[in-house]
Amino acid sequence: MKLIGPKTPLCLNLASSLHCDFVEMERRVFPDGELNPRIMEAPREALLVNTLSSDGFDPNRYLLEYIFAIRNLVERGTKSIVVLMPYLPYSRQDAVFREGESFTSKYVLELFRDLGIKTLFSVTFHLHRQQTGNFVPGITLHDVSGIDALRDYLLKSTIPEEQPVFVAPDEEAGKWAQKVAASMNGEVFVFRKQRSHSTGATETCGEIPEGRNVVIIDDMISTGGTIRNAVEICRTFRSKKITVCAVHGIFSQPPPRDIDIVTTNTIDNPSARVDIAPYLAKALSQYL
Repeated sequence: MKLIGPKTPLCLNLASSLHCDFVEMERRVFPDGELNPRIMEAPREALLVNTLSSDGFDPNRYLLEYIFAIRNLVERGTKSIVVLMPYLPYSRQDAVFREGESFTSKYVLELFRDLGIKTLFSVTFHLHRQQTGNFVPGITLHDVSGIDALRDYLLKSTIPEEQPVFVAPDEEAGKWAQKVAASMNGEVFVFRKQRSHSTGATETCGEIPEGRNVVIIDDMISTGGTIRNAVEICRTFRSKKITVCAVHGIFSQPPPRDIDIVTTNTIDNPSARVDIAPYLAKALSQYL
């Protein structure tokens, strides 16, 4: 099996960790925005990987490049393709909330299945309301824990005498904060989101001990609104050092400048200090 992907640090590190040959996918974009990924070799077995950057974050291009690359390889004779999507786009729409909405997470998985993909790996995907990631028949979705990578980073970088409290910025993040805190015997505080009946705006509320170091844990930072609300609460309790840890750093809006932010490199961004490649390699090596 050969790894096919763009020549990015994540792809190169992963190929090295798996001890497999690397085949570059050239990410060609025409002046009008149309895509035409170019792959010089179509091996019999392939691990197909693509990457995103917070600079010009474009999940639609990312998704189309996968689709075109799969068709490209199949038509040229590749018999087996395992797809690795470090970030799984459209997974936040993991249910139909209002009449007429699209069930996008389901559609994306069905799309890959209909292209002949039977196995897809991703990192800490946002399918909170599904009992399992395998809710689409015919395709198996493997979840690689980016939370484990953040936990290991914190274990190495946290000074024992400065034991922080761990904060989940909302109820959905509670399980991730609990997992990280358990390895460090830390206290966990879960903030709650409340919607104002008068304005419809979402507000965050919660309490933590005063004057402590704080680590906020979440799966992703997109606009950063949830994180900003959590940080403001921590400041009202005179928190000392505030560290924000998230698996996926999208940063569609600039993050707070005075906060230490750490993410994995599932999405390339200035805060991506945690390499997810060893964790992906471990999960893939058990399957491939």
